[in-house]
Amino acid sequence: MFETGFLGTRAFLYMDIVTLYFMLFPFLMAFAIYMAVKKRYRLHYLLQQFLFLLSMLVIVIFEVGSRISGGFSYFMKESNADYNFMIIFLIVHILIALASVVAYIFLIYSSTKQYISNKHSVSSKHKKIGKIVYFGMTLTSLMGVMMYYFLFIY
Repeated sequence: MFETGFLGTRAFLYMDIVTLYFMLFPFLMAFAIYMAVKKRYRLHYLLQQFLFLLSMLVIVIFEVGSRISGGFSYFMKESNADYNFMIIFLIVHILIALASVVAYIFLIYSSTKQYISNKHSVSSKHKKIGKIVYFGMTLTSLMGVMMYYFLFIY
């Protein structure tokens, strides 16, 4: 996990895995949403549950790996990126990520309650929150990939 990764940078393996996952995440989420558009609600529900749980696992792997390997300060030592810019970028990234994950949790919880009660009708509220979650998680993923770029490639 702490050996050099496969993306050709000095980043650890866990960081490459996390980055690759979040590069693909918006497309995986879009596919799950497409299943709802096609009225394949059970598959949409299962895919969203799976993506949420997998994302939380990947975030835990990232957080634990980052703490063990020295964290942001350690990664910044060999980066050419401006420290002040990176701190601001990191804070904005974390704030957007937290808001997006909280909204995602709310959406998963409320949708699960609705799904279990066999109400397969989709509310406009669900669609609206879903769009917000998709936008927020996509922005979070993009910023995470950019963080990798700034820390290990730039």
